[in-house]
Amino acid sequence: MRLKGIFNRDGGTFKTTDMDAFHALAKTIFEDAGHQFDCEIVKGSEVKKAIEKTAETPDFDGMIVGGGDGTVSLAAGFLHGREKLLGVVPAGTMNLFARSLDISLDIEEALYELANGKTARVDMPTINGRPFIHQFSAGLHATMIKNREKIDYDSRLGKISASTRAWFDTMRELSELKVTYESERGKGEGEYALLGISNNRIHHNAVPFSDRPQGGKLGVYLVKASEFDNVVGVAFDYLTGHLEERDNTILFEVDRITIDFSDTNMDQSLDGDLMDVIDHAVIEQHPRALHVLVPQHSTLI
Repeated sequence: MRLKGIFNRDGGTFKTTDMDAFHALAKTIFEDAGHQFDCEIVKGSEVKKAIEKTAETPDFDGMIVGGGDGTVSLAAGFLHGREKLLGVVPAGTMNLFARSLDISLDIEEALYELANGKTARVDMPTINGRPFIHQFSAGLHATMIKNREKIDYDSRLGKISASTRAWFDTMRELSELKVTYESERGKGEGEYALLGISNNRIHHNAVPFSDRPQGGKLGVYLVKASEFDNVVGVAFDYLTGHLEERDNTILFEVDRITIDFSDTNMDQSLDGDLMDVIDHAVIEQHPRALHVLVPQHSTLI
């Protein structure tokens, strides 16, 4: 295959990696596996432009993206609806999408798995037509992201530490979202501290990712938390993938959901990055809409 690599040098793991050496290693591994391979190493501020340019280029079969979930989400969005492959080198902090695809979290091992892997199709939702790979959130989680962005960090461990500090800051700002929603399950309304719509349900994983990327459903999480100890519990359960076990969590699975927020005085995020606040969201699951590379041992098809 003709493959093009886009590596975000500002990704968590890549910040401490000799990128010239890693580029040479990637080229050797992919070419030894019979592929044509070229690569760009770019700064975080240049990633979007590089991905967009590559996605619009006709003479390639797949894009190998190295970085965190934000970088991967950008690439997946640009490849959505195209018959082009996405390969993920997990160089971020959480690497949730790579975990969903069962790709090694060791960046060198991931190169071997992708170069000698196979193709599969996984689900990819949209919010108001915009693709995403992991989760839309409003409330507590999005506020944590906003607070984390105020903290300087320069490594993967630094980001984890910053996230922990940001959760404590978030606990002091507890507010509730007034929402109404409608899906094939019917209508509902209420006030919640956190609303999350995930790309398939998150099942008791050590970190919040879905290990069923071909499940064909959205996971809807509506969480109440009115007191400090409840917020601490929500934060811990969110980080450890056990949010659905809480008594004050409403969880269901749907193909499509429409959500209306009563005001825009809130924080919202998409795939771990803050987004412009919207008061009306139409979120739809698109089963097997994204073409990906996965390891040979994967059960995905």
